[in-house]
Amino acid sequence: MARKVKLGQALATIGVLELCRYGLDLGPLFDRHASGDWGDADEATRKANEKALGEGGRITSVYHPNGRRVWIVSEADRSHTFAMLPHEKE
Repeated sequence: MARKVKLGQALATIGVLELCRYGLDLGPLFDRHASGDWGDADEATRKANEKALGEGGRITSVYHPNGRRVWIVSEADRSHTFAMLPHEKE
């Protein structure tokens, strides 16, 4: 897969780490995000992501591994990419 998004340091919240204890594999989610596969993100988020690729800005992907909603979010400066659950957002 070609990378469209520089991930920087990959981090996960406590909630996501708890899911990893029960079999969630974050590797494929980070890979999909880096390749520009925004998963189940809505149309507005997809458009914002495409704009952010060229102009800078936060990039958000939405996935549903094992029926759980997980967000992968790259900061505007691409220094960090977070895996988080929706209720853990800033």
